Amino acid sequence: MSLPRQLPQACLFDLDGTLVDSLPDVAAALNECLDLLGLDPRPLDQYRYLAGDGIPALCRRVLRDSHPHLLNRLIELARARYRAGLLCQTTPFPGISTLLGRLRDKGVRLAVLSNKPHDMTLRVVHAFWPADWFDRIQGCDEERRKPDPYHVLQICGALHVDPARTWLVGDTPTDVLTAARSGTICIGVTWGFRPRADLEAAGAQYILEHPEDLA
Repeated sequence: MSLPRQLPQACLFDLDGTLVDSLPDVAAALNECLDLLGLDPRPLDQYRYLAGDGIPALCRRVLRDSHPHLLNRLIELARARYRAGLLCQTTPFPGISTLLGRLRDKGVRLAVLSNKPHDMTLRVVHAFWPADWFDRIQGCDEERRKPDPYHVLQICGALHVDPARTWLVGDTPTDVLTAARSGTICIGVTWGFRPRADLEAAGAQYILEHPEDLA
């Protein structure tokens, strides 16, 4: 499906799986923690379905119904280990920096909204892009994370843009649901962690295969 003809007033980008490929660092951190707890590691590809909603949700999915008594300890270990190895292998997806530059040149306001803790979100974004490229950078807090629309609406208000003329760009069903709840236009992307079928099933309005398709 073709994108809307009218450019958005703003683009809000998910971080992991949309702007950057962080999966190797996420998997390495969690597998190290599992090993410390005497549990089996998970293959890298499984983390595509485990990651995306923050570290507590990731740890719950890794453990599933086994070892519930280890959940809090795993969360504690994973936060510390991932924080230490945040940027070991993480890199922007090919074409992302070019895409961001094109959108900026067209006058589109840019923001990042991640379920990664706020301080880590800032570290990742500032590692790869100039400080003035994004008008707002927002990670999760203890009370609110996607699909809660709170931060989307806060960003739109701060940038003085209409949610209905804002694109929320992400790679998971969580991003699709966040867009629906906030009244923004969802742009699902398949270069990240989830396949097209997952985005279609979640109700993504538009789905793109490559960053250059966005601008």
